[in-house]
Amino acid sequence: MSSRVEVLLGRTLGIGVAVSTVLLAIGLVMTLTVGGPVAGGLLNAGLLVLMGTPMTRVLISCVEYIRERDWFFAISGIAVLLVLAVTVWQATR
Repeated sequence: MSSRVEVLLGRTLGIGVAVSTVLLAIGLVMTLTVGGPVAGGLLNAGLLVLMGTPMTRVLISCVEYIRERDWFFAISGIAVLLVLAVTVWQATR
């Protein structure tokens, strides 16, 4: 995997964690002060971003593996994405 992709993966993970932290912190402060559905929405959004961050990393890796024609890792990554997708689908039913 190229250093360009490794930098992209690092930035993706950093941004995802930072965004989820901000959403969770604002949601927590709002829950403790004013409450309401907006606070719960921010907390849910923070958790979704936090859970989606590693999924985004796997997706970026899959695209890069396909570009490099590294089929073993591409198929492995796609299998991981399918497992994650089924897990999320089952959790939301």
